[in-house]
Amino acid sequence: MKHFKYLISILYLSIILLPLIPNKLLAGNNDSTRIAIEAEYQMGIVVPHHTSMTYLINDYARGAEINLIRQRYKSGLWESYLNRPETGIGFWFSTFGRPDIYGEGYALYPFINFRLFDLGKLQAKSKVALGLGYANKPFEVGVNTYNTVFGSHLNAYIGFGLLLNYPINKNISISGSFSLNHMSNGSSRKPNNGINTATLSLGAIYELKSIEEPIYQHADPPSLSAREWVTTISAGRNQPAAYNPTIYWSGSLTTSHLWYKNTVKAYGLGVDFIRFGGAPLASKNFQDIDQNAVYSFKDELYAGLFATMESHLGSTALYMSLGGYLYSATKPRQPVYARLGIRQKLSGNILAHFGIKANFFTAEFIEFGLGYRWRTND
Repeated sequence: MKHFKYLISILYLSIILLPLIPNKLLAGNNDSTRIAIEAEYQMGIVVPHHTSMTYLINDYARGAEINLIRQRYKSGLWESYLNRPETGIGFWFSTFGRPDIYGEGYALYPFINFRLFDLGKLQAKSKVALGLGYANKPFEVGVNTYNTVFGSHLNAYIGFGLLLNYPINKNISISGSFSLNHMSNGSSRKPNNGINTATLSLGAIYELKSIEEPIYQHADPPSLSAREWVTTISAGRNQPAAYNPTIYWSGSLTTSHLWYKNTVKAYGLGVDFIRFGGAPLASKNFQDIDQNAVYSFKDELYAGLFATMESHLGSTALYMSLGGYLYSATKPRQPVYARLGIRQKLSGNILAHFGIKANFFTAEFIEFGLGYRWRTND
């Protein structure tokens, strides 16, 4: 009955979402765009990366995924330089092996499916997704104290997958996948162990606007010698220590100089000015805290130098950065830090920014902000 309930939920959600798809998106156009919707049922396990989870989990992870897929075939677009990947927006739902403690998770995210290879009609792809998640039963003192994986409703969602699909007629394909899904709140609230699921999926893809795919002609992206400056200002909130329920503001002012290798790839160096709210509490164990100590704004400040790489997918840029601290009033837990995020062009040179700031592999806060991008030469 549980499996039947999830399948009915997928069908019901698909019916709800279909009328919301803009008519302009489905209308005929001259850029050879394919539009499809995918619905999958998922089943797998919660990966118990903390000892307490091993004893609490008593069921499988079950859920569903719905993806609105766009694939463009017109030459000269950025997709033509990456073997015409699929892009789109997806919705993910999953149980976590113990509904009374961990509840269920939901996520809304943009994604990209890179083509790996074709075997006749069988297609293999890899998927990368990054978006926002929602946990419906987070930790709550005196109510849900066993949940050490979610400290808040709002979380970040990261998904990776290996996908297969096989068309059975012009409009319908059978799809399957193996996925790794992660959800955590980036230490905006403690506890924040996060949760990971490994799942197998089975579903179908329905072509809302089918296009006969042209023969792929490999094309290298045009070389580009441009240089560019990007400046962003971002803010987020975090709980630096489980024993202190206070929520602090964090944020950063970041400037980087990029050198373009081609139209879709850029590398650069940059400088970070970071405020990590409650930094002295995060860097010390509870037994080492001086209860009478008074910390100032200065104790939460850091400066760093970082290297970065950006992948430009039309108006969207994905970035990964790795840096080291040049200044720290409070000693960081590790001498290096990392960032992962998305920048989206809004208008002209103005962009929106969403990212995760991590102290090496430990998330410190999720940040949202605005930025400005300008070329110094072409």
